Amino acid sequence: MTRRRFPVRMAAPALVLAPLLLTIPAAVPARAAPPAAAIGPTAATLGCRLYFNDAGTGSSPTVWQDTFTLTQSPAEPKVGDTVTVTLTAPTGPDNGPVGLNAGDVPVNVTLALGGSLSGSATLRMSSYPARAVAPAEPLGPITATGTYFAAAAGAATLTVGRVTFANASATTHCSAAGDRDHKAAPVPTSIVEDFTVGGTGTATPPPSPSASATPSPSAKPSPSLPPPATDDPPTATDEVDTPAQPFGPKSVKLNCKTLSSLSAWTATHTLSMSPSNPGRGAKVTVSLKFSAGPKSGPVPVGAGDLVPKATVKVGGVGSGTVNLRGPAYGAIDAYAALPGATLTGTYTTARAGLVSLTVSNIVFDHPQVDTECNAGADPVTGPKETSIVAKFTVKSRAATDDEGEGGGGGNGDGGGSLPTTGEGGVTTLMLLWSSAALLLGVGLVVVLPRRRGILRS
Repeated sequence: MTRRRFPVRMAAPALVLAPLLLTIPAAVPARAAPPAAAIGPTAATLGCRLYFNDAGTGSSPTVWQDTFTLTQSPAEPKVGDTVTVTLTAPTGPDNGPVGLNAGDVPVNVTLALGGSLSGSATLRMSSYPARAVAPAEPLGPITATGTYFAAAAGAATLTVGRVTFANASATTHCSAAGDRDHKAAPVPTSIVEDFTVGGTGTATPPPSPSASATPSPSAKPSPSLPPPATDDPPTATDEVDTPAQPFGPKSVKLNCKTLSSLSAWTATHTLSMSPSNPGRGAKVTVSLKFSAGPKSGPVPVGAGDLVPKATVKVGGVGSGTVNLRGPAYGAIDAYAALPGATLTGTYTTARAGLVSLTVSNIVFDHPQVDTECNAGADPVTGPKETSIVAKFTVKSRAATDDEGEGGGGGNGDGGGSLPTTGEGGVTTLMLLWSSAALLLGVGLVVVLPRRRGILRS
């Protein structure tokens, strides 16, 4: 009896397995093809460094551990397709010691095209993080997108080379795990997607200023004018499509000093440039706008006696300073907050590449005594550049007529400094034992030009 029951027990599992085996061939072929052209979700670790104003080799090395997914649409591209690529990460890197507002850190991802394709593509998330983030907290989910042109048939690859978090004051560059200069010497990450471009032969991408990938060398080049002669020949990095990054409007706290009197000044500042992505030799107008100035002192200021000025440091591929000036204030009552102002100056571009503009000092110029404002604890004896930083990219092409080619008035790449205010020459020290009229307070020692009399109280 035992031998007769054994085959019956084996038959029951066979009946359960049979339907499963029959349903697999029907479901898999229809759904398996699209995921084949994607990488992830896969865990990866990147190394990162912080770069202030894009200077130096970076500092504060950190590690970013996350789960990355790289997809493209269409999943199976053909020759001539414009392909949309998306990189996602659910956690994001940890914030540093300072809280961030929503949108403070735009994300740029550089992809290398390989195999039958060549060149690069850039993925972006222009507003990141999605919310305000406290110090040391994860910045949150990332979804960066961009496009490339499928120029040639065959086996191809997409490799994430570097991820950049482009904060206006300090940019973080990340590449493969390890501590190095991730800005100057990035190493491709392990986030690599393999796929095949269908069709045959090659194709030439349509002309478009937003094209983000270089076609295969075998593709027929589009006709173009020869590049202008220059001592700074264009390279592949000159033409990376980097949108301008104006600063603000954002609240900034600065310190001000008039002689020995210190005070705090908080206002909303905006630093911008026009045109925002010019060619070489263009005249760029730099504008600094603040919502309100600091408070006046105990004595009214006469109309025309006070002029707001600022010094903007040029960094990146540029050097020198841009001097900004606003219109003279009207009459100001004692202890009144100075009105907001817009200061402008010009800068002539020279080299192609990324330029940074940093407000290093703001001066309220008065005939008797100036008030200096910056990020230093003592703005006069220990000045410090502010966190008001804007960036833009100078293209390798020559400036157009609309960009004011060859314009003057600024000290951009040519150096220069804020002009000396007042009348200069030998000065007279005068001790005022009663009230002294100062812009932002009261002091005992006032430096006055020789040809001027005692400041009336």
